[in-house]
Amino acid sequence: MKKLTLTAAALGLVFGATPALAEHHETPELREVDWYRVQFIKWKSGKAARAHEIISMFEKVDKALGWNDVIDFHMGTGGWDSIVGMKMRKGIASMGWKSNPDGEKWDAEFARQVGGEDKAKALFAEFDDCIQEQRTEIGHIDTNE
Repeated sequence: MKKLTLTAAALGLVFGATPALAEHHETPELREVDWYRVQFIKWKSGKAARAHEIISMFEKVDKALGWNDVIDFHMGTGGWDSIVGMKMRKGIASMGWKSNPDGEKWDAEFARQVGGEDKAKALFAEFDDCIQEQRTEIGHIDTNE
């Protein structure tokens, strides 16, 4: 009987307190952050110079589109040769898109600058061939602190 009374009291506290907790519920405030796709790259031996030539082509595309939000670290220590942060302009939600409008715009400008889609594909293939190892992560920078 004592056990039943304690259980009933505990349930009363839990269920009786629920409306009181709901009354004081506040909508959580979202942090303002910039989301980045971060690539860690190890170049194949002898391929870093060519990779950076192609990267300079990529940078010209960004400049033509008015984008200046890539962070590119040339590493002097550690296991990676380059670490590149590319801002996700539409935030983390852009990961769910079937196709990214910014990516399509970038691809079209790159193809225009290098002389067509076939040349663009060949440059991407050559760039990929420069990579020994690559890992991609997602991270953010707080903007409202």
